[in-house]
Amino acid sequence: MKNFLLYIGILIFSYACTSSSNFYIENGNTFIVIDQHASNAAILAAHELQHFIQESSGITLPIVKSVPSKHAKLFCIGKSPYTPELDSIQFKAQEYLIKITSEKIILAGQDENKKHDNGRDNNGTTISNDRLKINYSQLINDSIGHKEITLPSIYDAQGTCYAVYDFLEKFIGIRFYGPHPLNIVIPQKAKIQFPLTEIRRTPDLKYRVGTYSFEWPMMKDQYFNSSGEMFQLFLRRIKFGGEKWAANHAFSSYQDRFLKKNPKYPELFESYHPEYFAQGRTGGAHERQFCYTNKAFIQQVAQDARDYFDGKPLKGNQIALGDYFAVVPLDNANWCQCPECKKQLEIDKNNIRGEHFNCGTASHYLWTFVNNVAKEVKKTHPDKKIAALAYHVYAYLPKNITLEDNISVAPCLHPRNYWAPKMKENETDFYKEWITESKKSGRPIYLWNYLCFPTERGLIQNFNVFPGFNIHEVSEQIKMYVQDGVQGIFLCGIGEQLDFYTTMKLYDDATADADKIINEFFTSYFGNAAQPMQNFYRKIESIYSNPNNYPSNIQTKDAQFHQTEEIAWKYLGTDTVMEELGKHINDALQAASTPIEKARVESWSNGIWEYMKAGKEKYLLATEK
Repeated sequence: MKNFLLYIGILIFSYACTSSSNFYIENGNTFIVIDQHASNAAILAAHELQHFIQESSGITLPIVKSVPSKHAKLFCIGKSPYTPELDSIQFKAQEYLIKITSEKIILAGQDENKKHDNGRDNNGTTISNDRLKINYSQLINDSIGHKEITLPSIYDAQGTCYAVYDFLEKFIGIRFYGPHPLNIVIPQKAKIQFPLTEIRRTPDLKYRVGTYSFEWPMMKDQYFNSSGEMFQLFLRRIKFGGEKWAANHAFSSYQDRFLKKNPKYPELFESYHPEYFAQGRTGGAHERQFCYTNKAFIQQVAQDARDYFDGKPLKGNQIALGDYFAVVPLDNANWCQCPECKKQLEIDKNNIRGEHFNCGTASHYLWTFVNNVAKEVKKTHPDKKIAALAYHVYAYLPKNITLEDNISVAPCLHPRNYWAPKMKENETDFYKEWITESKKSGRPIYLWNYLCFPTERGLIQNFNVFPGFNIHEVSEQIKMYVQDGVQGIFLCGIGEQLDFYTTMKLYDDATADADKIINEFFTSYFGNAAQPMQNFYRKIESIYSNPNNYPSNIQTKDAQFHQTEEIAWKYLGTDTVMEELGKHINDALQAASTPIEKARVESWSNGIWEYMKAGKEKYLLATEK
């Protein structure tokens, strides 16, 4: 009797273990299933899942729309007849679900798109043009066939893609460190099984977009001279995109529309309205400012916004996306000299702390203009918004104006320049003022972050910069942004490989440990060369980020600063620093033992170290003359 009870107990325990066992792939009886009318996002997600499982395990799972076996194991990609449990779920924007049971894995999310594709983003890209058709087989090095896939726009709903990419990272260990196959880490697994779990979430920042500066120094080598299609697929893999929002300088076509016919674009000319333009000023389409107090001009801008919200095409180079129409002045301070404009400009003429680029000497003037446009638009489109930047001489929150609730504001910040303490202090102060105002008003707030510096400065002034690696400073900023309720961030320049990757991971999940992400990058990406490569990066970061390494006036002067050639190679890239960095790179080149480790180390050696040596040499030659 005792033995019988023991036997029954073993059976019960075995059944309990079996019923709660992991999902494991049965070769020949496991399928990836998609709906008959699957979205672009679900189709891409299914092929990506198939590819990376095959690369990791050697098992190729068929993609089907009808499952041939009643007892098959399923990867259900998006909604289909095989996912009745999704019928009661209403996914929020960008929300997705990972649900693993012993027989089925559901990877699905919000994929339904609203029909509002007539906008243009900060990069000048339309949503329809962003739905690119790619040769997927070529990108994954599949020599069999020519499989074309249409990518979802980065602004399309693609929760199912988010679910698959999150699954690949969390449960298989795939790491998308760049667009090229050599940038991707794929752990090899003899057995594929997954623990039972359920994850339902959305990215922390709802808008995650930036300029495509992949061809800039350093990045080009780090990404192995990747093709445009590789970059586009990479952006989807790292959840680049999100909410439809845009705000950028928006009036560069007005001269062609209202001042004179442009022989190249005669169709733009509508009617002659010289009163729209700044009095006492001249200049071309990108220089001639406007009379921002002129009532007819205000009505014209408001009507342009209404036309866009009514579904009409944008005119010229206007910027608008989704429910947002950009109202941002041209990028100069050649303001109108009419009596009313001068009167308003006088109000804030001393509204500046020190000598900063970002200040408030035109805050009253320009936010009054934005407010007036917003008031007009709200009369007919109360659910739409005017998108504006808090930038340059209108960066500071206006003190004597109550902004309309249909304005979204994006302060422009330089977190890569916070080695200048007073610059960081100035930007933190006005950022916090906008955050406080946003919380009181309930209006969404975005950011425009310059990760282009210092590299862009070097490109403009023709010198090789000391690299601006400062991911720890940027990480702290991101965590603050999310805690403050920032809706999204536009990256003006995306930063180099590790900085960009970590930034995007924190945009997705700001609770992630930045040091864990960084340490894992060096260990999994460089293998045996991990330690010297990490020493190389951290040395550059520690030098670049520390104010004490810069000229003494930078630590005390209340002003805007950018890296110069002298700062780069006299103060940062000193002989001692360069000697130490050279040792780390040489150690890494010696330690790399496999072809892929060697290729990855050489991509940093060629892209960063050789670039730095050339910059130092050029500076020394110039100073010796």
